[in-house]
Amino acid sequence: MALDTGSSYTVIREAAARKIGFELDKVQEWVTLGDASQHHIAPKVTLKSFSLADAKIDSLDVLIYTLPEEHGIDGIIGLNFLRQFNIGLDFKQGILTLNR
Repeated sequence: MALDTGSSYTVIREAAARKIGFELDKVQEWVTLGDASQHHIAPKVTLKSFSLADAKIDSLDVLIYTLPEEHGIDGIIGLNFLRQFNIGLDFKQGILTLNR
């Protein structure tokens, strides 16, 4: 997963959503996402919980999106997860810390 402080939502791959049991043809809520040049509509679902190492929250809304394979990531960790924690980034050592 990639960390993106510019993303309002956490995003998971469509394949991952199907693997954990979401039937995408039955999703009823959709959100527009994009940047200055493109906009996409993605289904929004609620995960019972989401964790990154020891950092866990219950009931997280995520968007389901087909991320290009060349990006080499399975999803994006967005602000709706990150804002639940005090964040520390050590770029030199490549360390992310999340504390309540």
